[in-house]
Amino acid sequence: MPYTLLIADDEIGIRELLNELFKDDYSVRIAEDGEKAIRILQQETPDVALIDIRLPKKTGIQVLHAIQESQLPTVPIIITADRDVNTAITAMKTGAFDYVVKPFENEKIVNLVKNATEKIYLQKKVKELSTELTREYTFDNIIGSSKEMQSVYKQIKNVLDNDATVLISGESGTGKELIARAVHYNGKRKDFSFVPVDCASIPETLIESELFGYEKGAYTGAMTKKIGKFELANHGTIFLDEIGNLRLDVQAKLLRIIQEKEFSRVGGNEKIKVDVRIISATNANLEQLITELKFREDLYYRLNVVPILLPPLRERKDDIQSLTQFFLNRYNKKYKKETKMTKDSMKLFMEFKWPGNVRELENTIQRLILTCEGDSIGPSDLPGDMKGMKKPGTGTLNKAMTLDDAEKFFIKNTLIQNNYNISKTAKVLGVTRKTLHNKLDKYPELKKLEQKKEASE
Repeated sequence: MPYTLLIADDEIGIRELLNELFKDDYSVRIAEDGEKAIRILQQETPDVALIDIRLPKKTGIQVLHAIQESQLPTVPIIITADRDVNTAITAMKTGAFDYVVKPFENEKIVNLVKNATEKIYLQKKVKELSTELTREYTFDNIIGSSKEMQSVYKQIKNVLDNDATVLISGESGTGKELIARAVHYNGKRKDFSFVPVDCASIPETLIESELFGYEKGAYTGAMTKKIGKFELANHGTIFLDEIGNLRLDVQAKLLRIIQEKEFSRVGGNEKIKVDVRIISATNANLEQLITELKFREDLYYRLNVVPILLPPLRERKDDIQSLTQFFLNRYNKKYKKETKMTKDSMKLFMEFKWPGNVRELENTIQRLILTCEGDSIGPSDLPGDMKGMKKPGTGTLNKAMTLDDAEKFFIKNTLIQNNYNISKTAKVLGVTRKTLHNKLDKYPELKKLEQKKEASE
């Protein structure tokens, strides 16, 4: 369906010229005065409007005000004469997308309308994405019906329509970011940005500039101004994952943002106002860090207005079966498979401790669907530790190992887990069969294991 374009000009020659330029690509509407232009805008809501400033009955500025007052999504472009340029600039300050001066070049006005159309397209895509994300992060997609998760849902619902800071605690892999996104996309800020920041993965020397940005010349190599995460999250939500990793001086600046809702970029003096909801997460014991003088107590209490504790998977075993089925459905659809889990395998899943929590469960399901040769995942397909037995001859990974030793360790373990099947082992390791054979040639002690593949292939 083509975009609609309103052409509002009192000169018949201009109307005919513009209609000829755009009729092949747009559904064009014509108005010779301001009153008709407003009527078309209110009845049909064109995507783009080319509006001459000097229209009879209602001026172009009045038409522009009508668009604003009715909050129409139409993107207006002002057409003006040289003597009206200042008026056109004023019009832009009150909502016009751009302006073009008569006599205009055809190519210029075509490009202007094209740019306006691209703006509409991007706005629609952003809205669709926002709707999709809202749908993705509904409570229905946070799997878990156990009493522990029901308590979490109740806490989440209590913070959706307010701006209270939230501190989500839990082991790695429990889904802290998923909960943070659910709070954002189901709350009043859902139409604005959700900006995640992994405080553990950003070097200490860079974390301040990542969060707050910096001014040109703030330090060697700062050739331009950089906008920080807090500015990007303005009116939306910033998610500070692994908040316990922040330096004390950065913690002080974060406390000021919470209290004053303003900050300065690194190397700058300008006070920048922001309206941001802060959701934090940690797998560390922040109270212990306070006693060790590694975390500010005053910041802790400002971040911890609403605490949400995510239980580890081993403490909500009632959810393992529903989570397993959810991930089976997801990855079967992704890889166009119909793999099922046998009752014996599901029993072993239920009994397993899942030290990596939901993330480990998801990764295990994905790997099993990729490596399972039949349509069912049976106990023999599961990793050895899930079957309640120690993997034979696997040894132990330790810090003293060289890089080659660690590589040998993983190759040997994966070979044993997959019954020395070269194809399955290569797939799990994410390499080609040729690469795996090269690795086996590199390590003579592993080359002997290759001979066992014939019995399994």
